[in-house]
Amino acid sequence: MKTKLFALISISALLLTGCGQATKHSSMSTAKPVAGEAARGGGSYLDQVIPGDILSAPLFDQTGKAITLGDLKGQYIVISNFLTSCQEICPMTTATMRSIGDAVSSSQLKDKVKVLEISVDGQRDISSRLSAYYALYNDTSFSLASGSVADLEKLWNYFGAPAVRMEFSAKEKATMPVDWQTGKPGTYDMSHPDLVLVIGPDSHWKWLDLGNPNPGKATIPEKLKKFLSEDGLGNLAKPQEPSWSADAVYSALHDLTGVAISQ
Repeated sequence: MKTKLFALISISALLLTGCGQATKHSSMSTAKPVAGEAARGGGSYLDQVIPGDILSAPLFDQTGKAITLGDLKGQYIVISNFLTSCQEICPMTTATMRSIGDAVSSSQLKDKVKVLEISVDGQRDISSRLSAYYALYNDTSFSLASGSVADLEKLWNYFGAPAVRMEFSAKEKATMPVDWQTGKPGTYDMSHPDLVLVIGPDSHWKWLDLGNPNPGKATIPEKLKKFLSEDGLGNLAKPQEPSWSADAVYSALHDLTGVAISQ
């Protein structure tokens, strides 16, 4: 999504050394990350207690099953934001999260890490649409979630990534690709900062990285590739900076758990 990323990420004030800077950690370090320091693989570490109303905010997954972040206590949760109607960045976000899910599922962390994309578009991202979008990726190593407009707004406001509804002009409706599922022109977008974060087993927010996803060699479904706008095709060919990658997530999980993950 087109956003003024750092202007919207209010939580960045907590990241004392900034995102993407190198640290003095060695790859074999067993020391736990310190809140506020930059992660060696990108992003920054936190240790922030997540409020109960955020942990209990009602969501549902791609099967329609009711879930909350609190239900996942005891696991690390890798979370990114997306919407199924995105024509610029989100298909690459999902491809990256699928890669992360695959790597986690074949590692020692397979029962300790949940990989979860949460929508910013409560109006359109109902369970049936999540299910159809999920099926395009033909993978079960990660999950999708959505919720009501109000609950998603509360959740993403807390994580410092509020989404803003942007109505399309008549010209945009006429020139943009039609929706991958309905075959009809879209009427609005949800502009939002792009990020990836990790919640710890103690329900503390542990890590954050900002920017567009860099999917590397991960591919997106052909149906969604046809759905990408001109800007989206440009992002697919060369992700805008700043960006985050699956490798940054693996590095953070290694530091947090002591277990190395490789693709």
